[in-house]
Amino acid sequence: MAAAACAGGGESNSPDSGLGDDLRPDAVLPGLDRIAREGPGGLAGKRVGLITNHTGRTREGAPAARVLLDAGVEVRVLFAPEHGPAGSAAAGEAVADAADAETGLPVASLYGEARAPRPEDLAGLDALVFDIQDIGVRFYTYISTLRLSLEAALAAGLEYWVLDRPNPNRGDRVEGPMLDLEFRSFVGTDRLPLLHGMTVGELARLFAARAGGSVEVVPVAGWRADGDWASTGLPWRPPSPNIPRLRTALVYAGFGLFEGVSLSEGRGTESPFEQVGGPGMDSGLWLAALGGPSGIPGLEITPARFTPRPLPAAPRPRFPGERLEGLAIEVTDLDAFRPVRAALTVIAAARSLRLGEVEFRRSGDRYWLDLLLGADRIRLGLERGVDPAALLDREEPAVRRFLEERRPHLLYPRG
Repeated sequence: MAAAACAGGGESNSPDSGLGDDLRPDAVLPGLDRIAREGPGGLAGKRVGLITNHTGRTREGAPAARVLLDAGVEVRVLFAPEHGPAGSAAAGEAVADAADAETGLPVASLYGEARAPRPEDLAGLDALVFDIQDIGVRFYTYISTLRLSLEAALAAGLEYWVLDRPNPNRGDRVEGPMLDLEFRSFVGTDRLPLLHGMTVGELARLFAARAGGSVEVVPVAGWRADGDWASTGLPWRPPSPNIPRLRTALVYAGFGLFEGVSLSEGRGTESPFEQVGGPGMDSGLWLAALGGPSGIPGLEITPARFTPRPLPAAPRPRFPGERLEGLAIEVTDLDAFRPVRAALTVIAAARSLRLGEVEFRRSGDRYWLDLLLGADRIRLGLERGVDPAALLDREEPAVRRFLEERRPHLLYPRG
């Protein structure tokens, strides 16, 4: 599974490309920017379907479809993941087929009746190309779209290309639990830790290896996997409505688990996942149970009061119009922050304070927390009162095996 350097094959910095010439030689360039500057390489002249959304843009803002078309790639159809082409649809809202306003190309939904490209969508294509900004969390569904579309391409005998982008949660931070296949769902389609520490290009290489196929990746130039997002100089384009800021993406890696309990995860406010709470919670007692504002490594936790209201990003928040008391979460040291451990510790403290009132939410015949975690053993341990740190320590042998499995598929320096 070779990683395509994708050099040559076309003119770069053409007059209408909108690309600046003032970048430093060591600037971080996502895969799309490399095609814009270096040409399409092995994609030249191919008939492709492009899986993308509003995040598939160059540093300067040129959309992926236009960049590929200008580079001589025959883009025939676009595919849209959850949240739609513009990234504005609320979580869980079905995305309809449409037409791209700029190019007129058809847009086929991958978040409606179909979650993977259908055979009729792939007819006449040579390749699928994936260009979406992910955030490095297993239950964030863009990587589910990546895996399912990759499998569809392999089944149809098509090439699969990834125009890679940095992982905002970095590549040197990995935390379990691992997903058990019996808990596979669209919020977890394969065996990964919850915080997996891989880019979409690296994940595609891993998924392809597991499926017995291969992929082509246009790697990010100039990126170190142990570097924070700020060091990239790239603009932050909110990848979905409830991840408006970089700091939200960092806390979401753990505090997204609050969707699995009967408290508010902050949807319906301007700071989703950065504040959590519920009716009848006592912020002071909750904070004291955690050891104070700095009781969890890497975080500053302070009392918070907020009132969820229906918003375009969250039309049906929990506890709408109710004044909730809870906690505000801020990452102060990303190296020290263990998001899964932190969030489970906060959940366990809430349950201890409101015994029998903070419940685990169901999703059909499953618990939603189990689907997010990819296993039921963590929830069952919490129900028995086991310390979250002890529960996650038991996951370490499986995580270490994963780190060995992923090693051949990594593309960027770490540590």
